[in-house]
Amino acid sequence: MTHDPGPKVALRATLYDADGRDSEVDLRPGIVDGLGERQLLWIDLDGRDDEAIARLVELVGLPDETARVLASDQNVAQLLRYPDRVHLRLVAMQPNEDSHRASKRRATPFGPTSIDIIVARNVVITGHRGQLTAFDQFLDHIRGDSALGALNAADFLTVLVDSVLAVYLQLVESIERRIDALDELALRASDADRFLREVVALRRRVAILRRGLAPHRWAFAPLARPDFALEGLGKPWPGIMDRLDKAVDSVENARELLIGAFDVYMATSAQRTNDVMKALTILSAILLPAVVLAGVMGMNFKIGFFDSPSNFWLAVGAMVTLAVAVLGIARWRGWI
Repeated sequence: MTHDPGPKVALRATLYDADGRDSEVDLRPGIVDGLGERQLLWIDLDGRDDEAIARLVELVGLPDETARVLASDQNVAQLLRYPDRVHLRLVAMQPNEDSHRASKRRATPFGPTSIDIIVARNVVITGHRGQLTAFDQFLDHIRGDSALGALNAADFLTVLVDSVLAVYLQLVESIERRIDALDELALRASDADRFLREVVALRRRVAILRRGLAPHRWAFAPLARPDFALEGLGKPWPGIMDRLDKAVDSVENARELLIGAFDVYMATSAQRTNDVMKALTILSAILLPAVVLAGVMGMNFKIGFFDSPSNFWLAVGAMVTLAVAVLGIARWRGWI
């Protein structure tokens, strides 16, 4: 089934039928009761409109606590478990409306947004505000009629969670590509300010990803417990915790790469400073004999050497000879 965003609506329902055709359906009373074992209904709530939430409560029978969570925009990962359903709130990363303009302003081109996933027998309800890259990519992978209807609600929950984590991995990969370019930037002294601005921008992005991912460990922990499986819902894929750990490790790896790029910059800066100090030291050593000779010649006493004006050039020649001698010794010792 090819996904077509079409006009924006508050509620959209898609029926996945493993024995028939996948199609969008109209929400009506009793639609949940008529679902077969190889059918799965996905109800997507775009926006947190009170009227749409009230309609969901009427059609599906959501608890008051679930309705309150759906109406909120709090970006906190949590898991609520009921006797016949599970409510999981995720913190997803969504690109800003104008990522290119945000990048020019050095603003973060993505930000956190909350996603609610409620699973009951043969029914999955998702709630969010605005378009979601994770869901768009998931639907783009579906071509023609799918076998999603054969999945239980817990399996479909896992598929949606994996789609959210995939966006995190994609963002980390984009950050790592920019970090790779920093190494070359760190070697150029003329781009030092640009390098530091880029490091600060990437550090901010890594921090946002870390803050978004870390709380999911507590929310996902019950999914891996043996007592999580509920009758009619099934049990989520055990590898979802490994997928989360991989995403967290990827963010930490990006952070380490960023620190490594900054270490390269600091080492390069120290090397440039050493080169400057070496040049100044060699210059001082070259000029020192001439300074000493000029100081001695300028002392307030009278000797026959000063009676002949041509001796001035002799003194200058001595200064040049000493400077060349010091320069030759420096090159012979490998100092320059």
